[in-house]
Amino acid sequence: MKIIDALRAASPETNGKIGDFSAQVVRRPADQFALLENFTRFAPDSDVAFLRYSFSKILGREPTDKERLAFEFDLRRGTRTREEAVKQIVGIARRDGGVSLWDTLTETGDLPGKADNSEARTLPAGLSYDLNGQETLIFVREAPGSGWMIGPDLLRQPVNVVDDGWRVSPGWLLVGPKRSLQAGSWRVQIDLVQEMNAKLAIQLVANSGLDVLQEVTIAGSFVGNLSTEIGTEHRFIELRVKVIETGNETSWVRLRDISMVREGQS
Repeated sequence: MKIIDALRAASPETNGKIGDFSAQVVRRPADQFALLENFTRFAPDSDVAFLRYSFSKILGREPTDKERLAFEFDLRRGTRTREEAVKQIVGIARRDGGVSLWDTLTETGDLPGKADNSEARTLPAGLSYDLNGQETLIFVREAPGSGWMIGPDLLRQPVNVVDDGWRVSPGWLLVGPKRSLQAGSWRVQIDLVQEMNAKLAIQLVANSGLDVLQEVTIAGSFVGNLSTEIGTEHRFIELRVKVIETGNETSWVRLRDISMVREGQS
């Protein structure tokens, strides 16, 4: 990244160092949310090193003897590509109960084959639906008389209903879903009721938190919208809602709506 900064600074079209270069996706840490390019370009001359690295980062362990034998054999014969190997390792992680997804810098229309449930651009059923022609992602929405709709693939505190709201503890309240969304303008819709001295921190991040797209702390009750821009380099989008410590062991909040709507659709 220093080399990129130096080259751009030397360009006649710029003045000095560019400090807002936002291509974090090219240097995000390799983890169970696998960007294919982070893995397939590792140790190009050694399939053994590639497999050990991929298993270690995605699964947190070495491949078993049988796994190593099968993967190495197929890679050596050319019947399995490195991209397919990474996707299969992600599949093993999901089979074992882990939360793992893959994505790529390649545009969706250029991807070979069909998308599967382990692809970050495939939204889980129930998280996305069209409302008046707009793509809407529901994280939490109150359904009068029947409780709350809560999106899948979200980590959350146990729902403890008190006085038509939730009794919550300081710390993360909702986190997820680490999915890759369409680039463009999005609106985060928030409607909640809480005590005047209660605080909620809301973050929208990408690339394992390297890029912070939106960040706000809400004190007391609130209804409104937050506008954010999602770029093509933003992968594994994650909404984080945190209960801020205010001296009380528990707080009360009524989440009437936390959702995202893609703007500019007809």
